Amino acid sequence: MPRSDVIALIAESPKAHGIYDNPETTERTVYVTVRSVGMTETYTAMSQGLAPEVKFELAAAEEYQGEKLCRYNDKLYNILRVYESEDRVELTAGRSNADV
Repeated sequence: MPRSDVIALIAESPKAHGIYDNPETTERTVYVTVRSVGMTETYTAMSQGLAPEVKFELAAAEEYQGEKLCRYNDKLYNILRVYESEDRVELTAGRSNADV
């Protein structure tokens, strides 16, 4: 299936001079397929205080490098769950309150 949507994966790192309050961020763009979150997965996550909203499917494990945030349609998301299989990576994400 072709990857027709784009997300920005956002990596945060502490500033070199030791101030951790304002991390530096780097963004890189990857192509994804957007999927909905299943009902069972949603209810299970909600019971743990999480609110998954969307899944992003990447074509290969090499495309994901441990980022904890992503941007899609000008909205910021926390990556809540990562699922890797032989042929793809799924990122389950929920809306973030962070300001990046």
